[in-house]
Formats: sequence, C-alpha cells, structure tokens
Amino acid sequence: MTTANSTAQPFRIGWLGTPIMEHREAHSQRLTDQADMPRVGDTVVVQEHHSRGYVHRAHLALQLAHPQTAFACDNHGQAGATSRDLAASARAQPVDAGYHLAVFGCGINDAWRAHQGRTAEAVPIEEYTEHYTDTLTTLATRARRVVCVSETPFGPVAEPQTVAAMNTDLAHYNQAAARCAAAAGVPFIDIWTPFTETARVLASQRPGNTPSLWSDGVHLSDLGVAFLARQHETHLREHRIVEQLQPDPQPQSRPAVIRQSG
Repeated sequence: MTTANSTAQPFRIGWLGTPIMEHREAHSQRLTDQADMPRVGDTVVVQEHHSRGYVHRAHLALQLAHPQTAFACDNHGQAGATSRDLAASARAQPVDAGYHLAVFGCGINDAWRAHQGRTAEAVPIEEYTEHYTDTLTTLATRARRVVCVSETPFGPVAEPQTVAAMNTDLAHYNQAAARCAAAAGVPFIDIWTPFTETARVLASQRPGNTPSLWSDGVHLSDLGVAFLARQHETHLREHRIVEQLQPDPQPQSRPAVIRQSG
C-alpha cells in the first residue's frame, strides 16, 4: 500500500559553516559491526571520512521527532573556511537546491587566522560583515528559511592570555553576525553564551577531572557535540520550523462502512 507521505519530497536541510559544523570522522565498517569488532591492538583500515558531529545528531533527532517525514541533510561545513570561502560556496550552490532550511554560521577561522600570523588569510571584521550579509542574501534564494548560528568559543588551545584575546576577537565576529542576521530578518541561535557558561560550570565543579566540551580546544568533544545538537533541536522544536515548512501529511483514507438495513 502506498502511504500518503511516500511520494513527498524529503525535508532538505543545507548546513554551511566551518569545521565545527563539518566534524569529519574516520570510518571503517569493522568499527561498526558489533558481531565482528576488531580486537585491541588490531590494525583497521580507514575506508572513508564521514561528517558527523552535532549536525548528524540533530538530523537523527529530527527523524525521531518526525518519523512520518524523510529528511535529507547536506553538510557543507568546510575545514579552515573563512567567511570569504563560505560566501563563494553559497554562490556555488544551485539556485534550485530546494532546501526547506539552510543553517549558516562562521567566524572562527576569520578571527583565528590573524592570531596564527596568517594575515593574508585572515578576514577583517568589516570584510567579514560584507561576506556574511552576501551569504544570507544568497541562501535566501536557495532555501525557504534561513537560520544563523554563532560560533563556539576557543578552549585551552594556547596560553590563557592568548585564548582570552582570541575569544575577545571572536566574540566581536559573533556580535557582527548577530547584527547581520537581525538586519536580514533571520533568526540567530546564540550558542556562545550557554556554551561558555556550561564550560565554566564544568571546570569549577569538577577540578582535576573535568569533562570538556572541546576535544582539542577548537573542535568539539562528544559532550560539546551533544550540547550543540540540543541547542539546535530546541530552536527547531520551539519555533516549529519543520511543521511550518511542510504541510501536514494527509490522513489515509479509510474504506466506507456499508450498513445494511433490516
């Protein structure tokens, strides 16, 4: 039997951002086969890389929350990408991409490049603002709805004074992004504030054995991934994004009941 929603197009979400969003992981089929796990000390061949992280977890949560809907997740996060790179990437997406929702965030590499001494790749905040605004304009032609997300702060990637200076700069980029989103009428998910507060509480409550939101001070640990996934899930649920962007599936017709008189 063909169900009412079997011929519907999938709910497509395009994600455009930095390696925080991309979150590449090495994959081998042997590592996922519970019946044939490699032994400790075995050599395993990496077969391919997968994008996982919070985007993947948010996708799974959406599928569970809306089992009647097929979801297609296109993760266009890019390692090392600045706003300059992502503006070009957005323009490269076909006009008929057909996204129900586009999620966009960047800034960490724009700020970090200057602190790495890679000034030719660093993007000043004025130029960043131009690229951010241009990307929002482009995404509005590729998706029915656009949502922006802030970058996460730097963790212990360098000496405390250096990290503090890096986060001061990155906060300015996040604030500029929020202003661009507001000017375009696009929702902005502030990850920075709750992420920073959670990291502070974790560090103060568990001295010496602190579970971290970062894996290396920049990229996210499993805990950080879970945190970001929850923030996105909450926004999509509270604002009923999926429900607003697709019609409710039509109920399946039931055979008429013929009553005999007499």
